[in-house]
Amino acid sequence: MKLRQLQLLCQVVDCNLNVSETARVMHTTQPNVSRQLHALEQELTIGIFVRSKKKILALTDAGAEAVQSARRAIREIESIGQIGKTDSLQQTGSLTIAASHAQARYTLPEVVREFMKKHPKVRLVLLQGGPEQITNWVIQGQADIAITSETNKLNPDLALFPCHKHSRILLVPRGHPLKRITKPTLEQLAKFPLITYNASFSVYRRVEEAFSRKRIVPNIVLSATDADVMKTYVRLGLGVAVVASLAFSAREDKDLQAIDANHLFKQNLINIGLRKSTYLKPYVYDFIEIFSPLLRRDQIQRTLFNE
Repeated sequence: MKLRQLQLLCQVVDCNLNVSETARVMHTTQPNVSRQLHALEQELTIGIFVRSKKKILALTDAGAEAVQSARRAIREIESIGQIGKTDSLQQTGSLTIAASHAQARYTLPEVVREFMKKHPKVRLVLLQGGPEQITNWVIQGQADIAITSETNKLNPDLALFPCHKHSRILLVPRGHPLKRITKPTLEQLAKFPLITYNASFSVYRRVEEAFSRKRIVPNIVLSATDADVMKTYVRLGLGVAVVASLAFSAREDKDLQAIDANHLFKQNLINIGLRKSTYLKPYVYDFIEIFSPLLRRDQIQRTLFNE
């Protein structure tokens, strides 16, 4: 079994089972990709793919397990290569953070500023996306760290480390009727059109669950992935936004008012997500420590390598 075969196996899955695209990405030919995959199947004595004539249609159950094992093996080999680098080289390179728009906009700026002061030779990349994108970027090796509150679809290759709790607030224009109520109820909130995150975010599910328990149907008129977008529509008077408390700045959002909604919706736990069996450079641990000082390096390493 060769490393190249494992790499081709993972790449063909990442290319949606398209052998031609895999050959292009891996700088080889389509016949060579097919030969290597057939050889791997013969050595493993299992059928990795469901085929129709020469076309790959899907992974078999055994094939899906083989892909997971191949990804772990590739990561282990990559980690061995990283360990051999000198300490001076480990202070240079790049660090890619995958986070939601709200985290990138409101939580990370101060963390990034402190990190860049400490590591001026490290290039920082921020990827912003939805919950599934964020975790997939880390699992597939396109990002080093995920910052996410989504834990409903855990992947066995992803380790999550709890960091912070985020409260929920209602955002309304100044002078809104809800602001005159000390502690709004769901019944009172249901009288207004609502704006919140889209269905892929846990906030949306928390909102639906809260109303469902009371057997109330909320009037959700708009959903988005970006709190700044939602604030724009609140300013237009189109609805009341249910957002994370971090998305509100009394200094920047002077035309809006925040109403505490902790009594209506559960708090969210913000996690750092890391790919298991992955060697992290020292500056990655430094970033994590700035983001969450209580997370210890030895604790992270034990979890990543199942020690």
